[in-house]
Amino acid sequence: MKYFLFVIIFLPLIEIYFFVQIGTEIGALSSILLTLFTAFLGMVTIKYQGMSSFTQARQSILNTHNPGVEMLSKFLLLVSGIFLFIPGFFTDFLGVILLFPFSRVLLVQLVIAKLINNYQNFKSKDGKEKDYIDIDPDN
Repeated sequence: MKYFLFVIIFLPLIEIYFFVQIGTEIGALSSILLTLFTAFLGMVTIKYQGMSSFTQARQSILNTHNPGVEMLSKFLLLVSGIFLFIPGFFTDFLGVILLFPFSRVLLVQLVIAKLINNYQNFKSKDGKEKDYIDIDPDN
């Protein structure tokens, strides 16, 4: 939530910048058609993932084949579709990057590593889990 204001203010500015820069290079009509194409691609991705994610997640859970990674990957594919649906070249770039399986796997691994690191930092020095966060103003 701390980045929400940053995204609300700077994302439209980034999108406007890329619209102007790319529009001057390829033309206004081409920019509009490219944006409509990526929005259509985003809709298709969202629709396809909405239907297939539940069945694949259920099969993954039944086979006990690491369902957490599978579900995070499917969630990122949904985020990819949302990025593609939002008009703009920057969000389209992010959406296309997330369409590729290797980039989703890399991002899932980074998220899992960050969560494990946060969990390790949350444990106390003697190895016992704390149910509170110790805030010491002297340190």
